[in-house]
Amino acid sequence: MKLTFLGAGRGGFPAPDCNSCAAMLECGNGVYLIDAGAPVLELMTVRGIPFERLKGVFTTHMHGDHTFGLLSLCSVCSWHYTGCDMDVFLAEDRGIAALKELILSMDKVFHEDRIRLKKARPGVIYTDENITVTAIPTAHCQPYPSYAYMIEGEGKRVFFSGDLHHGDAADFPLIAREEPSDLIVCEMTHIDHDVMLPLLGSCPTKKVLFNHVCWDYDEKCAAIKAAQGTYPMPIIAVSDGETYLI
Repeated sequence: MKLTFLGAGRGGFPAPDCNSCAAMLECGNGVYLIDAGAPVLELMTVRGIPFERLKGVFTTHMHGDHTFGLLSLCSVCSWHYTGCDMDVFLAEDRGIAALKELILSMDKVFHEDRIRLKKARPGVIYTDENITVTAIPTAHCQPYPSYAYMIEGEGKRVFFSGDLHHGDAADFPLIAREEPSDLIVCEMTHIDHDVMLPLLGSCPTKKVLFNHVCWDYDEKCAAIKAAQGTYPMPIIAVSDGETYLI
């Protein structure tokens, strides 16, 4: 299992050295995206990733820095990469309807038999020969839905927090605190490091990667670096293009 940060997600907008949130997981013969911020289509193309390998896209919530890449991705995979066959999960029905309508307004056709837009719901939402994906509700967008994801494959367990409740991360899912995992990918835009670091230090995981580090970026990265060695697992703030073997 291999995880690549196409975009580390510096915030709600791109930075000169950082694209919006998009993590690419490779497992078996499949490729999967967790969030699809722009320009995910171009970033996969530059890396030479065959779009026919893309089997699933799991967006954590509807905010644009996590979803703006879906339009070009779904459009091109519908009309050009005709071998594509994938499930795309969004948090809201109206997001599904809007994405479909916009693609149809541009392309005049949308191959829903191959590019299936689905609504994420709590529980197991996806399984194939490579992975199983469980969606866990969070409170980032209240009253609108948002999700964290636990992904299992090749005997590994990887947890993606998605964006959490502002300020206190009170919605950080119990599954990550109570059940062993090989990796936790946690955002640090909406929570201060003095809240998030102690919380993650008690989680039974082998490694913690911080993405979506924003606003006081230098201060948070310095705090993460300073905490190295004081936690039972490595803790790292990621950058665009970094790849981790799990």
